[in-house]
Amino acid sequence: MKTPFLLLFLLFVASSCFKEQPTQVDGALTLTLYIKFEDSFLNSIPVTIKTYDYNSISFSSITDSCGAVFFENIPYAEYLITIKSTAIVSSALNSNAMDTVTVIASTLITPTETSNNENTITDTIYTIASGAQPGLKINELYTVGPPNNMFYYSDQFFELYNSSEDTVYLDGMLFVRIYEMLEWASSIFQFPGEPLTGREYPVPPGAFVVAAKDAMDHTNIPNFPLPESVDLSHADWEFKNSMDYGDYDNPDVPNIDNIEVGCRTDFGIGLSTDVILITDGSDVNYFDGIAIESVIDGVEYSSLSTHLKDIEKEVDRGFGGVGLIKYSGKSLERVAVGFDSNNSSVDFEIIDHPTPGYQHE
Repeated sequence: MKTPFLLLFLLFVASSCFKEQPTQVDGALTLTLYIKFEDSFLNSIPVTIKTYDYNSISFSSITDSCGAVFFENIPYAEYLITIKSTAIVSSALNSNAMDTVTVIASTLITPTETSNNENTITDTIYTIASGAQPGLKINELYTVGPPNNMFYYSDQFFELYNSSEDTVYLDGMLFVRIYEMLEWASSIFQFPGEPLTGREYPVPPGAFVVAAKDAMDHTNIPNFPLPESVDLSHADWEFKNSMDYGDYDNPDVPNIDNIEVGCRTDFGIGLSTDVILITDGSDVNYFDGIAIESVIDGVEYSSLSTHLKDIEKEVDRGFGGVGLIKYSGKSLERVAVGFDSNNSSVDFEIIDHPTPGYQHE
């Protein structure tokens, strides 16, 4: 009969050996944050702060008309600031118009590192447009062709760059040409491998990837010299349509193959106006368009300043390439490697000659 009492006693002793994480804190903190996107302070933006120091406490509030949000008498701790919200901001293309943009931010604030008064913090949090976070980026588009009088532009290529600190994998990803908004995909080519889960085709941090329309030396074509073209014989990937038996195929370069039913042409894109996407490959049902959630990066370009946009502003707020001339041998590249504000009007510049696999100086 003593056994149950002995067990209860042992359980009581054992439980007293374990202490819960303290919920009481020494002192309190006042936190004032100004939320900004580009040159504008954002009002009516929800902001969440969370600390893991005291049983995972979180607080939420909304910015006022000045773009400020206040948290008073909160536990003294390090906080993760999280923002994801739509905002009305000045248009990237027309200073007299407004755009709706999804803005995001995630950053840590530590009291002793941000303020002389350790109990009070005032700081500005800079948000970015969704899609501008580090990752795989379309870094260069060479579309116009070299100087020639034979309308030659088979030396087109697209350069990707991994701007993140993690390895990304190309398995199953899509290159997509958009005709008009995401509802109309006009060319769809896919990397080999399983989308999202495949790990066969890594891109390390800081690495470039060159995808060539035709992986050949375009400067040394028999009977048709093009010295201002580009040697793509050592490209990392080559677009290949298995339904086009005349499509050039470099046996030493792996293929990105067409998946569009009935398409018998190689992957090509407009010389001076078009839209190109790289997607994660999770949406291959292109008949109803491309799901915006699958888009990794998108770039719109046009040689005309009067161009009307062909892609949703959530994918690209502007367009680059104004002044790009057909058969000029010039290329469109990000102003700095991997730089992305989700606005190609400022992200890209025209360079005098293509630079496959490296950044112009």
